[in-house]
Amino acid sequence: MKVVGEQLEGWAHTQSDFYEKDLFGRSAFNRYYYAAFLIAREMLSKYKSEWKCTPHAEIPNLLETSFSNQIINQLKQNKKKGLMTDSEVSRLRKKLRTATSELASLLKEAYDARVIADYEPETTITTKGNTISLKHYKLNSASGWADRANNYCKIIYSVRRDAGLD
Repeated sequence: MKVVGEQLEGWAHTQSDFYEKDLFGRSAFNRYYYAAFLIAREMLSKYKSEWKCTPHAEIPNLLETSFSNQIINQLKQNKKKGLMTDSEVSRLRKKLRTATSELASLLKEAYDARVIADYEPETTITTKGNTISLKHYKLNSASGWADRANNYCKIIYSVRRDAGLD
C-alpha cells in the first residue's frame, strides 16, 4: 500500500490541474492510512483471529485495552512466579504502553485524515511550496505512517517475546 501512496503522491505533485492534484493527493492519504492500518491489523490478528475484523476506528482502543492488558497480565504473572524482577516488568510495561499508545495515536490521526480524504470532498488539499496538505495533515508526514506503525509493532512484538507470550 505504501508504494501506491508514494506513486499517487508523486502524481499529485506533477499535476497542473488543481482538481487532479486534489484527487491524487487525497488518494495518497487514503493509501498511506491503509498501509499503517494493515500493519497494525496483521499484528493484532496474529494473537486473536477475531481482532482482524475489528472496525477501523476501534483498533486504537483495542491496542490500549484488551491487547495491552493481556501482555501486562502475563508480566504480572512472571513477576509473581519470580521469573522477572520489578524493574524488568516496569521497563517492559513502559515500553509496551509507549508503543501501543503511539501506535493508537498514529492510527487515530491517519484515520481522521482518511475520513476527510474520502468523505469530505469540500475540504480540498492545499499546496504551499512542495508541501501538499489536507486540513492540518501533510502528505510528506503521511508517507511515514507505515514505517512508524511497523516500528511500534516491532517494539510490541519484542515485549510479547520478552514476556514469554511468543
